[in-house]
Amino acid sequence: MRIAIVGAGFSGTSLTIELLRRGPVGVEVLLLERSGLFGPGLAYSSGDPNHLLNVRASNMSALADDPGHFVRWLQAHAANQGLGATVPASGHAFAPRGLYGRYLSETLAAVEAQAAPGRTVRRLPLDIRSLEIHAEGVRLHPAGAVPLDVDAAVLAVGNFPPELPVTEGCAACDASLIIRNPWDEAALARIAPDAPVIILGSGLTMVDLVIRLDARGHRGPIRVVSRRGLIPQQHRETAPWPSFIDPEAPPQTVAALMRRVRSEVERAEASGAGWRDVIDALRPATQAIWQGFDAVERRRFLRHVRPWWDIHRHRMSPEIAARIAHHLASGRLVVEAARGVRLDARDAGLALGVRPRGSSRLEWREATYLINCSGPQSDYRRVQDPLVASLLREGVARPDPLGQGLDVTPHNAIVAADGTAHSCLFGIGPVSKGQFWEIVAVPDIRRQTAALADTLADRIA
Repeated sequence: MRIAIVGAGFSGTSLTIELLRRGPVGVEVLLLERSGLFGPGLAYSSGDPNHLLNVRASNMSALADDPGHFVRWLQAHAANQGLGATVPASGHAFAPRGLYGRYLSETLAAVEAQAAPGRTVRRLPLDIRSLEIHAEGVRLHPAGAVPLDVDAAVLAVGNFPPELPVTEGCAACDASLIIRNPWDEAALARIAPDAPVIILGSGLTMVDLVIRLDARGHRGPIRVVSRRGLIPQQHRETAPWPSFIDPEAPPQTVAALMRRVRSEVERAEASGAGWRDVIDALRPATQAIWQGFDAVERRRFLRHVRPWWDIHRHRMSPEIAARIAHHLASGRLVVEAARGVRLDARDAGLALGVRPRGSSRLEWREATYLINCSGPQSDYRRVQDPLVASLLREGVARPDPLGQGLDVTPHNAIVAADGTAHSCLFGIGPVSKGQFWEIVAVPDIRRQTAALADTLADRIA
C-alpha cells in the first residue's frame, strides 16, 4: 500500500513515524513537503535559541505511547545546548523551537532505520497543486513533476498565514510597510531598530513576534491592538487534578460547561491548587465537549468564550512571560483593547484608525510598520493555496460550516461537497479543527495520527 502525506511538519512527520512503527509490511509512505524541510516544518525551524516552545517538554513527545521520549532526548542532548540544568525529571522545561525541530528529524530518521523490512518512506520536495479521486485511489498533481498515484492520501498542511483584518485604506499605504505574514523573515529584516511598530492580534503569534524582533535588535515602541486586549497567561508547574468531566456525557451547552469549570476552579483554589490544574485536567475531554455541542453552541463558544479559552489554555513559557512583562513594565510594549477599522498613509509610515473597546470614537495610532498577528487563517474558503482552492472548486472537499478547516469525520476522513466521506482521503492537524477543535498542539495531534495509522493498517489487513 502506498500512502501519500502532504505536509511534513509535525502532523505529517508524526503520521509517518506511526506508520513506520505500526503499519503493516508493504506500506510505502511518500512524505511530500514543498519547502523541503522534513520534520521541523515552519513551526520548529527557528534558529533563534530564545524562541521557545509554548508547551512544556513533558507534553512534547512525538510518540503517542512513550510520553517521556522527548524529555529523555532533551536530557541527553541538552548539555551541548546549554540547557542541562533546566531539564528536570518532571519535564517542566521549555526547549528552543529549533532544537525540537532537530528532535523530530532525528526521531523520524531513527524510526525509519529501525522499521521492519517492507516499511519504507520516501521524502519528496514536491508542491502538490491538486488531486483527484479515482477507483484505484488518489492521483496527486505536483507542480513541475509527473503525477503520483497512491492508495490513500492524507492532508497534513498545517496552518495558513493570517488574513489582514483591516482592509480599508490599505491601497493608499506603502505595501512594504504592511507585513501581512508574521513569518515572512525577509519582511521583518526591513524593520529598522528604532522603528515604531503596530501589531494586530495579541495571542501567541504576537508573543513569538515580539521575541523575534528582540533577537533582531529591535528596540522601538510596539503597540499591540486586539479587540479585547487579552494576552496569554503564563505556564506554571501544575499538579495532577482529577478529571471532572465525563467524555461520554459532556456538557451540552457552553453555559453548562462554564458553570462546571468555574465551580471546579473555586474548589481547586480552596484546596491550594489553581486554575491551571483545572484547565489541564480538561484536556482528555476537550474534543468530546466540542463534539457534544451543536452548531449553535459551537458558534456561541467561538464568539464568547474562545478569547478567554485561548489565553488560559495556550500559555507562555515562564521565560518568555518574564520578557513580555519587562517590556510592558518599561512601556516599550503597550497592549490596547480596540478594533482596527482603517489604515491611512503618513509621512513617517502609516496610521491605524481604531475604535477603543466600549467606544464609537475613531482614534489614530501611528507607526512605521503594521504587522498582522491575528492568528492562522482557518476559513479555507479564504485560504490562498492552490491545493485547497482546487479541492473546494472540484468538490473533492468542503469547508467546515463554521470556517474551521475542512469538513472531516470523527475518523479523519475528508467529506466531499455532496456529503460523502472519502475512504482514501484524510485530514489531520489544523485541517480537522472543525471536527476536533483542540487539534493544533502536539499531544492532541500525536493521538490523532496514532489512531489514523491504525485505521490505515486495518484497511490493509
